[in-house]
Amino acid sequence: MSQTTAVAAAPVVIAAGGLGTRVAGWSPYLPKELRPVRGRPGLAHIVDEAGATGAVRAVVVHHPYYTPLVPWTRQVLAPGALARYQVLARQPVTEPRPADRVRVDFIPQQGRYADVTSVLEGAEHLRAEDVYMVFADNVDVTHTALSLLAAAATPGVPAVLASPFDVDAAGTYGVIVCDGTGPVQRMLGLVEKPGRPEACRLLAEHGADSLRLLQGRMRITQNLLNDLSAAEAGSASEPKLSLALAAYARAHPVDVVTTTQPMTDLGLDSGGL
Repeated sequence: MSQTTAVAAAPVVIAAGGLGTRVAGWSPYLPKELRPVRGRPGLAHIVDEAGATGAVRAVVVHHPYYTPLVPWTRQVLAPGALARYQVLARQPVTEPRPADRVRVDFIPQQGRYADVTSVLEGAEHLRAEDVYMVFADNVDVTHTALSLLAAAATPGVPAVLASPFDVDAAGTYGVIVCDGTGPVQRMLGLVEKPGRPEACRLLAEHGADSLRLLQGRMRITQNLLNDLSAAEAGSASEPKLSLALAAYARAHPVDVVTTTQPMTDLGLDSGGL
């Protein structure tokens, strides 16, 4: 097995520890990761995306409030679930998807809600040296984002997925300052959700080619996991994953892989389903 293939098959942590406060109108009744995207729960798309990398295990770290919904979610995401439904519904049975090879576990997040906590608890559950992390409310309907990250990033180096810089969208994302050219660059720093004046200043100082918008996917190595664990232990407030990653990048290489594939943010629309 090649080194690239080994990295591509790393298990996936799906961070779903929030209460969906940006969509609070209906989040008391349904977690946003189950919101339909093109006729399927967003979480189902993420599991398909994990399967497309060759991963065979994933863990969803969810908010304890949604625990009663887990048995149904586990059932519909289990390998072969779609075929079983089609048999019951007397529909033609389709070919298995990559997700049908993925075992999905569900664990309630313990302690304070924080992105770093989700990653650490998910990685501990999987007992893997390297993991991918996907935010559950960030959906790629083409199921290709993790595969792109795996194929493009340097083996053994933490990596993040990013989109081209857009000054109007900068306030919704972390803005990464990069070094290098091409589809894979190195992270120099990160500004978390800057206002428009700060985004314009970054654009004037660095230029659009050296700026990227952080998307909801990362490859996390054992060294980075150790660093995140130390950051969480030493923080009195909820540690932010993007800022912890930027601090790590000051002393270690972190790849930035650019994609132009649009993502669906399940937390931005505050309307009904």
